[in-house]
Amino acid sequence: MKTFRYSFFFTFLISIVTFYYSFSQNQIDSLEIELERVVSDTLRINILNSIGYLTERTAPKKSLDYSNKAIELSKEIGYPFGIGQGLNNRGVVYNYQGNYKQALEDHINAMKIREKISDSAGIAASIANIGLTYYFQKELWKAVDHIERALSMYQQLNHKLQQENCYINLGGMYFYLDSLNLALEYFNQALVIQKNRKEGYQMGLSYNNIGAIYEKQNKSVKAEEYFQLALDIFTRANDKTGLVLSLSNLGNIFSEKKMSTKAISYFERALSISREINSKTDIEISYLNLSNEYSKLGHYKKAYEYHDLYTAIKDSIFNEESAKSMNEMQAKYESEKKEKEIGILTKDNELQVLKTAQQEDHIRKQRFLIVGIIFILVLAISLIYIVYSQFKFKKQANYELEFKNDQLGMVNMDLDRKNRSIAESINYAQRIQETIMPTQNHLHEIFPESFIFYKAKDVISGDFPWVWTLQDEKGGVCVSTVDCTGHGVPGAMMSMIGYFLLNDIVASKKIHDPAIILEELHNGIKDTLHQEENLESKDGMDIAFCSINRENREVEYAGAHRPLLYLHNGEVQEIRGNRLPIGGLQYSSRGKEIRFTNHKLKLNKGDSIYFYSDGLTDQIGGPRGRKFQNAQVKQIILENQHSTMEEIQSVFHDRFVQWMGHEKQLDDVIMIGIRL
Repeated sequence: MKTFRYSFFFTFLISIVTFYYSFSQNQIDSLEIELERVVSDTLRINILNSIGYLTERTAPKKSLDYSNKAIELSKEIGYPFGIGQGLNNRGVVYNYQGNYKQALEDHINAMKIREKISDSAGIAASIANIGLTYYFQKELWKAVDHIERALSMYQQLNHKLQQENCYINLGGMYFYLDSLNLALEYFNQALVIQKNRKEGYQMGLSYNNIGAIYEKQNKSVKAEEYFQLALDIFTRANDKTGLVLSLSNLGNIFSEKKMSTKAISYFERALSISREINSKTDIEISYLNLSNEYSKLGHYKKAYEYHDLYTAIKDSIFNEESAKSMNEMQAKYESEKKEKEIGILTKDNELQVLKTAQQEDHIRKQRFLIVGIIFILVLAISLIYIVYSQFKFKKQANYELEFKNDQLGMVNMDLDRKNRSIAESINYAQRIQETIMPTQNHLHEIFPESFIFYKAKDVISGDFPWVWTLQDEKGGVCVSTVDCTGHGVPGAMMSMIGYFLLNDIVASKKIHDPAIILEELHNGIKDTLHQEENLESKDGMDIAFCSINRENREVEYAGAHRPLLYLHNGEVQEIRGNRLPIGGLQYSSRGKEIRFTNHKLKLNKGDSIYFYSDGLTDQIGGPRGRKFQNAQVKQIILENQHSTMEEIQSVFHDRFVQWMGHEKQLDDVIMIGIRL
């Protein structure tokens, strides 16, 4: 399998004050000369921070030195802006060095200072850098949350470049989280800004990233289209590195399509350019790709030649890297050695000056020595008595503590054993539940365009799908989603009761009317749980039940607290279920029991129906900590009405996970979608 090369990257966001001149890496020397000349403390701080920023990657030790000087001087004159910027620079250096604990501390402190002075751009930069620190620590959801907060602030400030950086970072993070639809959305948003700013090189990288996502989704046609767009941009810009990247990815596309001759033409072009720019890593990759393709064509001599070249350059790269590493270590050693020699000479001079002062001080100290010794002896005797008394007390206390710890250890061992036993029982119950309940494949056999979106809160669930094919009615199928009281083990026990009662009502009693089925199910729950005798028992379930005739696309629906949504003529319609539970106490009106209501629909080919538990709509999340709600479900159905049901399921999954964020899942979720 080919490895496609991605080009997204992570950017440390910065907020640097603009001086009356601009600066770049080549101007560090000029800034240092200017630092010696200026008198204004504020301007000195700004220059110190500028040098600290410019040397973050190339000279991290120097960057830390200048940033620390800026922080100290800012504290002396009460200049919080300079402190915030110095902490920001220092945090970025610590991130590059892998010192994430110190980096996080500096970025948080920088944010607090910037909040006090209402530095909006600085606050956004600190939040983004906190997010990137979480990313490097593999805490991806925390990273996503902070980058999204920073993005929202940059949108309010209309800072397009920083918005672009946030979109690229979010795209990369969702790619690693395997949420490819969200990654694609963010990379496309970055591309919009790049087009408006006419950033040719950045556009090429974004096209390449989007192509890589389509390739991972097995959409080779779209992947090829975007790799070609990247190639066109890099060709116009005459960007050699970008050309090698795009040519290699296009070669891999044709290799996957078994079009080795065409793949070879792209790999040879990539090799030629790699040689021009003397990129040994790209030359190595091109040799390996060409060897593989010639081997597929049966041209083993050429394949062997390229493999020899690949092996030779691979060894060369390894030797160069080893030599470079040794040289760096030698240079570091020599530098440290010189620093130590200078330090020794300096200390010798200091010692000579101190020697005279110490001799003068010696006589004065002797005068106090005798008095001090007497005082210490008295104090020592007092302390010995106190310590001995405390020792006896602590010895007894430690003995009692050890005894209690031994008892606690035995209790913990017993709890651990019981926890393992409970976990094994729950996992076994999960296997039983999965074996009994209908699967997505089972539903696909009946309705090819359908899906089951299922997400349990715990290992086992109180929500379950139920499907039954009616043998005595041509094209007849009963489908329902059931939401039992509770979740976890209690919910799973209720789900088993509901599952077998539905089987008995439909299969054994031959009842196919949805409203009557719900009444029978209600009576069955009451009898099973003896609810007529125990009025405090309110356990039961909510349900959406449909009887579907596949031949003429007729749907008959009844519901207990759960609605049915259907897409017809480009509009999403809702039928509410009865406000009655299954099981527990029924509502009554004038002494008469309220019955469930049937709703009949005649749908067209391509129309679709959806029913689901309240675990979906009641989930708390989003930027304002609100419920997911029915309105969002309808919006997703309407926006994706031309997509396949498999794609719609993926959208619901991604939107639900994104909405939930780092909030806890509140309830089990079950959703069924069917296109007729």
